[in-house]
Amino acid sequence: MKKLLSLLLIIAVIASAFAVFSVNASAASGGTLKITSRKDLLGEVPVGSEFIFKVALDSGGYSIKAGQGTVYYDANYVQLVEYGNVRSGGKIDMDAYTFPSRIRNSSMICNYFGINNEIDYNFAKLNNIGVFSEEDPYFKVRFKAIASGTVDIRHFTNIIYSTDNNKDLKLIYNNVPNNQLDPIPFTVSTVEPAAGYVGDADGDCDLTVLDATFIQRLTAGVNSDYNLINADVNNDSEVNLRDALDILRYKAGIATDTKIGEWIFASEQEAVS
Repeated sequence: MKKLLSLLLIIAVIASAFAVFSVNASAASGGTLKITSRKDLLGEVPVGSEFIFKVALDSGGYSIKAGQGTVYYDANYVQLVEYGNVRSGGKIDMDAYTFPSRIRNSSMICNYFGINNEIDYNFAKLNNIGVFSEEDPYFKVRFKAIASGTVDIRHFTNIIYSTDNNKDLKLIYNNVPNNQLDPIPFTVSTVEPAAGYVGDADGDCDLTVLDATFIQRLTAGVNSDYNLINADVNNDSEVNLRDALDILRYKAGIATDTKIGEWIFASEQEAVS
């Protein structure tokens, strides 16, 4: 086993010697992308990485029955990362994670990606879904940063309503909160950068044999600055040659039973635990 591991690592070192003469795509693009919402800065992420755009809703103590909204973005800077099974007409199966579970399981719900740099969604339920607070991830979608610069991502609430005394009560309409209510409902947009990209040990937003070489140098004491989530491929809280071996296996098309190649988000890990 040790001989095999050593052989694979030697191959990785040789491959890296050739790789230095070329520039990979993610390194070539480089830079960072600033994310704003109506010109308010929400966050900044490296080009090539993924992030989650979230919209929290404070429903003012009212239980939500239905709603619809739109997210506007610029496809020159960000790319949608789709989840779920695409149905006819481009609609997305709501087993996707785009909505939190208590909305996802509503009796009527659809989510679809429209044209012209926008995402349209709507949902409804015969019985009220529940009260939302500012801490609730009312809506979220994952993007990938594909160019440096600044991109404005805006959420527009077409309508959110509840039922009060068997009558529909508009909480937010045409993105304007109902100021007759106390407290007044509102939404807040935030961005969550990925905590790490499993296997990207050298942090260039790409996964190559160079990452195995980086770990080899790390275990030899040459490197010291690294992201544990990226480098600890097998999630045993240690970074060692086994992680390098898993990267080489992954690049060779061999199953590793790890999360290698996945972007990890802190909020989703907490939700699982």
